[in-house]
Amino acid sequence: MEIGQALRKRRILGISKLRLHDYINGYLFIAPALLGILIFGVVPLVYALYISFHDYHILKPQMQYVGLKNYNALLEDSVFRKSIVNTSYYALLQVSLQTIVALGLALLIQRKVKGLALFRAAFYLPVVISVVVASTLWRIIYASEGGLLNSILLSLGLPRQPLLLSTTQAIPALAIMMTWKWVGFSMLIFLAGLQAIPEDYYEAAQMDGASGWRSFLHITLPLLRRPGLYVVATSTINAYKLFTPIYVITQGGPEQSTTTTIFYIFRTAFRWYNMGSASAMAFVFLLILVVLTAFQFTIFRSEVEY
Repeated sequence: MEIGQALRKRRILGISKLRLHDYINGYLFIAPALLGILIFGVVPLVYALYISFHDYHILKPQMQYVGLKNYNALLEDSVFRKSIVNTSYYALLQVSLQTIVALGLALLIQRKVKGLALFRAAFYLPVVISVVVASTLWRIIYASEGGLLNSILLSLGLPRQPLLLSTTQAIPALAIMMTWKWVGFSMLIFLAGLQAIPEDYYEAAQMDGASGWRSFLHITLPLLRRPGLYVVATSTINAYKLFTPIYVITQGGPEQSTTTTIFYIFRTAFRWYNMGSASAMAFVFLLILVVLTAFQFTIFRSEVEY
């Protein structure tokens, strides 16, 4: 009896030592990544939160604690409010357009036709282009004088459009540009989701007399909720982080109509050197993104398995 207990105890200790050895090895492997996240992610985030409660200018050596003053000031900052509206309007346009076009392209190229690989590569090519290069290219296309788009309109007998010089056309123009830039990535996500749907579902629906449109509504769309969630969530976050095209093309104009929240935070921090106010804006912006993402996860939640 005592020998059996001793052997059992020895075996348990052996397993425990083996698991401890595995845990140590595992943590050693991920230690560099965890250290990088801690140094370059967590520490700056905590420090930014600390700064948001202070009056801190880069050119001044000392910080002065002001409590919630920076956050209260945002309620009276009309430009900040306008930047939130501009960003939300842009995100609504761009995410809707990108999702619809990406799903349409995925439905088109899932069919087995000649030259399919070429079409997929062509649609994905803008994704690998630098955002700075894409912004410069579309600035030339959208130019009010001698731009490609206006040249086409004039050749068709249509009036010239101000586009980026218009307070109403600038954001839709940017939404079209960034849809062109990222639609290939979203298309691949939808394509992977379409290819994962078993053909048996469509065959059964066809046998029951369901049309292609009904199959799309009752089979394809419900089974694409998870890929759709990924596309919408990532596209929304990217849309709210819009900065490079604003910096390269519009600089927030005309009349602050393209001043996005990230661009306004950048301008406050690195042109006016008001780091305290910029940090407060950043955390309000982060809260908006968290709430919006949680809402999207609730809307697109799906228990469907296939």
